[in-house]
Amino acid sequence: MNLQLETERLILRDFTLDDLEAWLAISSHPSYQTFYPKEECSPEFNAHLVEMFVEQAHQQPRTKFQLAIEGKESHQVLGTVAFRLEADEQASIGFGLAVDRQGRGLAIEAMSALLEYGIEQFSPHRVFAETRAGNKAAMAVCKRLGLQPVETAASEGAEQMEIIRLQWTRGEG
Repeated sequence: MNLQLETERLILRDFTLDDLEAWLAISSHPSYQTFYPKEECSPEFNAHLVEMFVEQAHQQPRTKFQLAIEGKESHQVLGTVAFRLEADEQASIGFGLAVDRQGRGLAIEAMSALLEYGIEQFSPHRVFAETRAGNKAAMAVCKRLGLQPVETAASEGAEQMEIIRLQWTRGEG
């Protein structure tokens, strides 16, 4: 089953192999790569990611939702959002947006829609996001979504944020 969610300005949909060129253009921008380890910035690594996202969309039962963010009017891939079921009734979220599309509220709009879908469909007890320390834009998006910083030892240089399901309500953020 293909997943497609719509917001006012965006279509969130499963990745296809046709998205590879657009994703490589987004992920190869030096400013986009700032908060990623060097080994995750190569075209080969990112091509593998797109292949993995396509495979995940066909897994049954589906536990990973890595969706392309597409502009409703432009039909261009602008970035990605993710909702992944984890152990112990948890879910993780993530997002990435083309550098030239940042600062317009698109990440919040896209992530709000996917977060709402994930919570309604799977009722996780806890939803969390991890980002590298210093990624103020990602931290701001997470806070607008209702996530709060928590102490963690997940990985060096990372900050973890969490949300308790009952504290998240539609329209927050």
